[in-house]
Amino acid sequence: MLRISHLSVEYIKVPILKGPPELTDLLVEMAILPDGQDPDTGDWETAVWLGQSAAALIGPGTDFPLVKGVTYGIWVRITSGPEAPLLGPYPLNIT
Repeated sequence: MLRISHLSVEYIKVPILKGPPELTDLLVEMAILPDGQDPDTGDWETAVWLGQSAAALIGPGTDFPLVKGVTYGIWVRITSGPEAPLLGPYPLNIT
């Protein structure tokens, strides 16, 4: 399980190991929710590609200000035409 301080501001990255050659041209979004919650329409934020990883800035002052002592699930959604596969959740513990 990944552990990050609640005071840290950094990119959380999820490597995407499979996909078409133009993968990083596709729309990528992330949702970071308390463990056990599934993402809903309003939970998604636009993410960026850093190499072959989907990434979002987390921490104080970002779209994802996370709370100390909470375990979150990181979700990734990649949109390509009619398909929008969901990947995750990947556990993240905030210390």
